[in-house]
Amino acid sequence: MNTVVREIRAHQLAGQDTRRLRELAEPLSSVMVEPKGTGWPEHQRRYALELVANGVSGWFGPVSEVVLTLIRDNHAAGLIGHDVLEHRNFPRRSIVGRHCSGAHARQAQSVLELACWDLASRATGTPVGALLGGAARTAVPVYASALGLDVLHPGTPEAAEWIDGAGFWGQKWALPATLIDLGPMAVDTCLSRIRAAVPDARIMVDGLGQCRLDQALAVLPVLVALRLTWAEELVEAGSAAWLSLRSRAAGGVPMAAGEHAYDPGEQSRLLTDGLVDIWQPDVAWCGGISRALHTAQVAADLGVATFPHGGSLAAAVALAGVCTARAVPAVEYHLTIEPLRQCVVVDALRPINGELLVRSIPGLAEYAMPAGALPISLGAVQ
Repeated sequence: MNTVVREIRAHQLAGQDTRRLRELAEPLSSVMVEPKGTGWPEHQRRYALELVANGVSGWFGPVSEVVLTLIRDNHAAGLIGHDVLEHRNFPRRSIVGRHCSGAHARQAQSVLELACWDLASRATGTPVGALLGGAARTAVPVYASALGLDVLHPGTPEAAEWIDGAGFWGQKWALPATLIDLGPMAVDTCLSRIRAAVPDARIMVDGLGQCRLDQALAVLPVLVALRLTWAEELVEAGSAAWLSLRSRAAGGVPMAAGEHAYDPGEQSRLLTDGLVDIWQPDVAWCGGISRALHTAQVAADLGVATFPHGGSLAAAVALAGVCTARAVPAVEYHLTIEPLRQCVVVDALRPINGELLVRSIPGLAEYAMPAGALPISLGAVQ
């Protein structure tokens, strides 16, 4: 059968090419900070995962070397012979080893599941959205993640105006530790410049989990007064500090989290215990598209909107495409990191008037393979 996995391969892709950032519009490039992680091994040695069936393959990328090692050691044997059309059996296949939870373990499970959907789509000639039950829309709004821009730069208001004029659903800015340490008055001054530049725009902030509880509590009235759409991970989501902050934030600024909730139990706890106002799963980290769709549906039942994190933009758009605008209003598009991620994709995803088209042809994405590179086998039918 052409939907049964016969071999698992990895293909090395090009590293991140920072020259792509030269294409950014001037209001953005003038306030851009040095991209984080461009020197990390996982960004310099990136791979495309290939699941080989009879005459057709499924793909996902980029994947790090650490995740590939877990796939080879823990998952390969249980995936060989798996029929990707039997997607409900995917979580029940054999997994060996002790590393079955946590960030890298869940990434390994996630990227395999996404590659399975890609293979099922290509083997049947059916778009992924149709396999998931049918597309609910043809385009999905995106919000601009401006975490790669310097919120303290004098040119920030012009960058905010450009983002708003480009049609993005909203814009998310970082609250770096250097700003938080200056105190709530400095945060007020900084964010007020953005609010004055785009008075009617949706503005969000991401604390990157770097605030102490006392700092988060001190800055909370500022965020409420500025009418923010949400505050993301001022402190670690689900922690005692989070519970204390949430009790003070009730009725003020919505609290967002989810991208670092890797394991199913933690995802369920955050949602069903009412610990988040905005749900932010990353499809390539949380267990895959089936799991992300499940949590998005649970969130919708609880009156919580889902905004998928942009770690895998193609998968996030596929998820959003099968959900209503009320359940998933928008997905994240990182203004400075996404161009680096998209270096390995043939048809790079670029927002047009603040939207991304939902893919209507088979597969999640097409990857650019370096000429002459030999694949690495992670497991095959003996």
